[in-house]
Amino acid sequence: MSTVRTRRLTAATLMLTAALGLTACGTGGSTQTNQQYQPGIGANVRTGDVRLYNALLVANTDDTYALSVGLLNTTDEEQTLESVTVRPLEGSGSVTAEPALPVELQPRQLYTLGRQGEVADIDGSSVELGRYARLTLTFSSGDEVEVEAPIVARTSTYSDVAEKPVSPGSSATPTPSASASPTAGS
Repeated sequence: MSTVRTRRLTAATLMLTAALGLTACGTGGSTQTNQQYQPGIGANVRTGDVRLYNALLVANTDDTYALSVGLLNTTDEEQTLESVTVRPLEGSGSVTAEPALPVELQPRQLYTLGRQGEVADIDGSSVELGRYARLTLTFSSGDEVEVEAPIVARTSTYSDVAEKPVSPGSSATPTPSASASPTAGS
């Protein structure tokens, strides 16, 4: 009888040890699934009426920069981008640029800014390649969205970002991104 009792006690102890060991998996405060993942080099702002995705300044060949960013209007009203102010994080000076082409954000749609060169002539005298700049985007509603965005060199990765505004007579017209669609509860 003592052998049966010993086997039962041993089995119960092993099961309890295994259960405790397995339930502890992934409970640490720094597990990878608890970390926000951002696959792109640009900066994101995921709060507010207008959200920014992968914001960055891309160097042009003439000491100017082009803004590349995904803009999501989360409201039920159309928004228009009025201006972009660029300030270096270190140093002083700022530059304000107005869009060369209209940037109208339809309600609950993603707009990819940069392919048409909407804001492509930003004076680069106050910012430095490889650094970060504080961008302030001002919208028709009076809202401002700030983000610290990287300043990157123009490489093949950024070949779709226009260096100059696309002329109004060309066949290309700014359109909202087809990949975005409103979802319930956003």
